[in-house]
Amino acid sequence: MPVKKILDELLDSKIDRDDTLIAFGGGGLGDIVGFVASITLRGVDFIQIPTTLLAQVDSSVGGKTGVNTSHVKNLIGTFNQPILVLSDVSLLKTLNKREIKAGYSEIIKYALIMDNNFFSWLDKNFIKIDQVSDSKLIEAVYRSCKNKAHIVKMDVKESGVRAYLNYCLLYTSDA
Repeated sequence: MPVKKILDELLDSKIDRDDTLIAFGGGGLGDIVGFVASITLRGVDFIQIPTTLLAQVDSSVGGKTGVNTSHVKNLIGTFNQPILVLSDVSLLKTLNKREIKAGYSEIIKYALIMDNNFFSWLDKNFIKIDQVSDSKLIEAVYRSCKNKAHIVKMDVKESGVRAYLNYCLLYTSDA
């Protein structure tokens, strides 16, 4: 749904500054809702409920929001932190292997960048990605978010150390 249409719906509904928007979906939706929340009435609160592993460990943490244009990707936006992020790993049960691997790649990236103990834990506990227990997945999501939040806290507006998070991992897909 285009941003203009969302804004028109919100304004037609008489949104006010005490209202809170909720993003229930993947990272792209969370980015759009966060962006819309930041520009509506010069800022209303929003909550993220990420429904993909990638969104749970990446886009829901850090406050980078925005929309793509035909000219550029990810440069039209704001830095806007949600007031709450609710991650529930049971929402991930419907995802295909490729979507799980995308999130898992991000988890591995955070471990490689800043937490050798976490990387060792992942190596020991994640033998088969499609057979990961809820408790191990909760631990992985928690530790990833904690690591990313640590970096973001040092560099909220991505002008220095946060660039390390742009490190890229490649994996082969058999999904």
